[in-house]
Amino acid sequence: MGVGKSTIAEQLSKHLFCRHIDLDKAVEASEGLSVEQIFALRGEPFFREAEEKILNDIVTKNSEKVLVLSLGGGALISGKNRRLLKEKAYCIYLRASVENIISRLTHAKKTRPLIKDKSEDELIVEIRRLFSVRESGYESSADYVLEMDKKTIHDILSEILGII
Repeated sequence: MGVGKSTIAEQLSKHLFCRHIDLDKAVEASEGLSVEQIFALRGEPFFREAEEKILNDIVTKNSEKVLVLSLGGGALISGKNRRLLKEKAYCIYLRASVENIISRLTHAKKTRPLIKDKSEDELIVEIRRLFSVRESGYESSADYVLEMDKKTIHDILSEILGII
């Protein structure tokens, strides 16, 4: 959450000459609503179910040799998603410090349904809570952990290209 997954995935796909799919955007396209609207109108459980189904479809029906897929911050809460990715994908955990995530999300909170209405103090508490809930899913799914703090996009892409 808030580490630049989509930006990095998009750039990586260009370097690999392959397609990039952003899971949140795939859910939005499937439902005809933005993530924010889905959360507001149908709730997070509905979103997570749709996310799980679409991720399964993307991963199991993919016929391309290389595909870059960026997941939303909560996708790995699901044990089903974690197992699917461990079995069928190479997963890179882009890890940033909680302080860095707080700094980044403070500027982007209006577009994030789980934090958009939070005060600065509430935002800090919620980000720490979400990170603690999600971190074990990120770590257990990861084939590689990439430390993000103090790295440029170029540094990050170079590191990824060096390991895959």
